[in-house]
Amino acid sequence: MKSNSFKILVFSFAMALILSACQKHEYYVDGGLSGQPESEKSMSAYDFLASRPNHMFDSLIKIINLTNTKALINQQNITLYAMPDDGVMRFQRRFTPSDKQAPRPLSKIGVDTLKMLLNRFIVPNTNITLEQAVADKTKYYKDNNTDSLLVYGVDGGVSAGSTLQTSAYRMIYEHRKIKGVDSVVYSSGIQTHNLVTANARIHVLARGGNFSAGLKLKYFRTNDN
Repeated sequence: MKSNSFKILVFSFAMALILSACQKHEYYVDGGLSGQPESEKSMSAYDFLASRPNHMFDSLIKIINLTNTKALINQQNITLYAMPDDGVMRFQRRFTPSDKQAPRPLSKIGVDTLKMLLNRFIVPNTNITLEQAVADKTKYYKDNNTDSLLVYGVDGGVSAGSTLQTSAYRMIYEHRKIKGVDSVVYSSGIQTHNLVTANARIHVLARGGNFSAGLKLKYFRTNDN
């Protein structure tokens, strides 16, 4: 009896998760609006990133501090595509010939380079929501360097003969190649959509991202003496 009861409990829990993911207006399974405490929505973007208990933005906060851009992150009505620590580490390791070597410290990378890259992930005077991206399907924006971004909204759609959505809505961030600059088109998915702070809408870029955002290594300025 206990075994059967346990199986029923596990099955019920699994079905609840599946249904919550499929319902059109309950797709925030990635920790977006419905998973965010109200207390966080009154924080500045900087304080929100710095206060994460999992410390996933410690490197991004260090970049903001090194470049003295706290006011930039806290300006009103921006959309921020936040790079987690693993993406910053991937950028730092581009300066080392082997994974066995320590990554280049952020303090050894040029401040102008770090600030220029940070600006690539900021869209000023714009509140890009997941819902708006899905409605637009594709739309161009200007980042804080005035370079072109392309945002894709992907509707998971519904299965044949059903009204249930088969997968969550998704957004794709794509930074376009810059003419005259040594870069390539860079794109990333989002692991958490629609986070809200007092001044910014935040979308957390997916694992596998890279803070270099498509710039080739020879373009980077370093602080080597």
